[in-house]
Amino acid sequence: MHEASEPDTGRLARRLTAHAVLAHHPAVPDIAADYWEMSRDHYRAVDGRLADAVAGSPDAGAAYRAVLADPDDAALHHLLAERLERLLAERPHDRERLAGAVAGADPHIWIDYHLGGGPGDAYGTGPVAPDGAAEGSGGDRQPGVRGLPEAHVVIPFRDREGGTRTRNLLACLRALADQSGGAAHRVTLVEADSEPRTRALVDGLVDDYVFAYKDGLFNKAWAVNVGAVAHAGAPALCVLDADILVDRSFVHRNVARLYDGGHAAHLPFTWSLSLDEESTLRAIGLRNGEGRAGVPTTCLRGLLLREPPGGCVWTRTETFHEIGGFDERYEGWGGEDDDMVARLSAAAPLIRYDDPLLHLNHTRPAMTRDGVPFNAHLEPMSWSAGMGYGDVAKFRDQKS
Repeated sequence: MHEASEPDTGRLARRLTAHAVLAHHPAVPDIAADYWEMSRDHYRAVDGRLADAVAGSPDAGAAYRAVLADPDDAALHHLLAERLERLLAERPHDRERLAGAVAGADPHIWIDYHLGGGPGDAYGTGPVAPDGAAEGSGGDRQPGVRGLPEAHVVIPFRDREGGTRTRNLLACLRALADQSGGAAHRVTLVEADSEPRTRALVDGLVDDYVFAYKDGLFNKAWAVNVGAVAHAGAPALCVLDADILVDRSFVHRNVARLYDGGHAAHLPFTWSLSLDEESTLRAIGLRNGEGRAGVPTTCLRGLLLREPPGGCVWTRTETFHEIGGFDERYEGWGGEDDDMVARLSAAAPLIRYDDPLLHLNHTRPAMTRDGVPFNAHLEPMSWSAGMGYGDVAKFRDQKS
């Protein structure tokens, strides 16, 4: 998502700014602890060289220290990039040394930082549709084109506070209702909770609402399986998190890929852009409020996760059922997506595309219990269809 067309010095200045933010922003370790562990030494190596380079420059040094003091301020990020660009132009030796540090670090980082726009237009306008997203009329879902099978989109969900998760769900559903290209799709929402909280809110936005009783820890894996079993007739299946905002040609593009590409499953993204709150509101406003076909990443800001296993997975329905869906022993945060993608890959060809994946902001869930990942005790890839899956009544006997 970085602008390859920028002058080399300008692009390098932005990459150095990104590394400074990644090394010091407190949200970076929290977004994905394992990705942080793999990346932090690379951030710190670049940041250390950057600190040395700006030490002798009052302007660049002041901008660098300002970013460290307030790493969440986008205006300060733009100011640092501006001043670094001037500094690098004046100091070819430092430019060469820092370019080498960035080139050595970037292939090894798993969390990156995306800063949209420029200093005077931090969230400027640009082409509205992302790459591969066709412009077209919105509105109701369209009947399928002959030869292109129906898609079933399953969304697992829980929000006991009725907060940002519910806001994101409604944005996700409205974007799914605004699809073009002629690929028919059915949306099933599975609310796995102790009581149905969103039924009235989603009326008219989903084809199927399923309440699946489950108290205690959220079980995404089981909720997905319940939805997939509830409507197993569509040949194409999409497992979509409720916090993903899709463009207008999302369904048509991915169903066509699934049946033209000769593969059984795919993830339509390489990097997932986790938007900050300001960018989240902007993205929802453009996509749903203004009815845009898509949201340009040039107007957004957030952390990029490299090749995450979840968020949006497309698969042929028969392949999903052959492997028994998700492993329902996973509860709480973490591991179920990794396991599912690993088992899909073992069963049939799975590939990735490079669409933008916009992840709307929400409060982060607990990742561990007593310092230990929730599902550390489970053996990956040990689930099979013979173990039974998708029983909506599985946890009803837990009711008091």
